[in-house]
Amino acid sequence: MAHFDNEFQKYLAELVETGFEFVNNNSEEVDTVYIIGLIESGYFYKVFYEINGYLVKSHKVNEVSDMQYDISNEKAFEMLNTGNQLLKNIEELFKNGGREVPVMLKLSYHPKTDKFNSDFSYHKTFTGHTTQTAQEVYEEWFTQIDEQNG
Repeated sequence: MAHFDNEFQKYLAELVETGFEFVNNNSEEVDTVYIIGLIESGYFYKVFYEINGYLVKSHKVNEVSDMQYDISNEKAFEMLNTGNQLLKNIEELFKNGGREVPVMLKLSYHPKTDKFNSDFSYHKTFTGHTTQTAQEVYEEWFTQIDEQNG
């Protein structure tokens, strides 16, 4: 039991670290790192940020930050591939532990306060859905956070 919990916590931390490293661990300007991970028909890892009070997707971080980041396709794909591998590791951990695999993980990390929030769902969000995609699940969460921050 302790081994499972420790491994799961380690993977969650690595999901957050992967997204935070994309913005050079800039705790001066980064208010929140939002991470979504979907484990359904494959793996889907994506990140967005609140930087200097602005909610932005990873390809727009340089528009709101004084610090400029490497947002090249190579760097972005490296982040996404790492995140997807971590999601695969989480799925294997749950299956090997005989536990139901979470389908959606929503994580938020607040570097200035070191606060971390996590929300897990076990209900399939888009598998078998005729129109909804993983990208749309991500967009819905982005819009929801944007409206909350209003």
